[in-house]
Amino acid sequence: MTSKLPLALCLTGLALASGPLAAQDLKFGLQGTVAFPTSDLGDKGLLDNSLGYGLGAHAVIGFTGGHAVVPRLDYTYFEKSSPTRKVQLLQLGADYNYYFSGKVNQGAYVGAGLGFGMAKFEMDLPGGSDNDTPNSPYGAVSAGYMFTPNMGVEVRYVHAKYEPRLFGAKPEITSPSANASFIYRF
Repeated sequence: MTSKLPLALCLTGLALASGPLAAQDLKFGLQGTVAFPTSDLGDKGLLDNSLGYGLGAHAVIGFTGGHAVVPRLDYTYFEKSSPTRKVQLLQLGADYNYYFSGKVNQGAYVGAGLGFGMAKFEMDLPGGSDNDTPNSPYGAVSAGYMFTPNMGVEVRYVHAKYEPRLFGAKPEITSPSANASFIYRF
């Protein structure tokens, strides 16, 4: 997995380096997220489909023709009680967004992104507790709508595969999540 980190960082760096060459617009933003875990992450043995909540920050590097590169940092937190199970995800990456209006931050858009995620899995069971912090690359697809150049909504599907070592076992946990976010850009 560590061999994928340099590739993800290089791609992110190339995307960011190309920004100043032809960028028409630069905006910064924040997003508040509600996340629904699916697959192994949402399984009854782990989170039992408990909703997660998150915050994030991003920059929108706009280009002509409705193209944008969006470097982003996302934090998502899931918790299930009885017994207590917590999952925290910190993801750093970049998305490519295309705005159908031809103008960045106006109207509907679709996107895709790559990045690197760090997770913390914590389990407190009646017989003891354990935690681990595995890392993994991730992929994402999204669709959104900007009501104004400063406010919008986005639906994002993020997929990663983590292998935490918990209680002597190392299960493979695919952790896709469907996220709904409110976006504010300034």
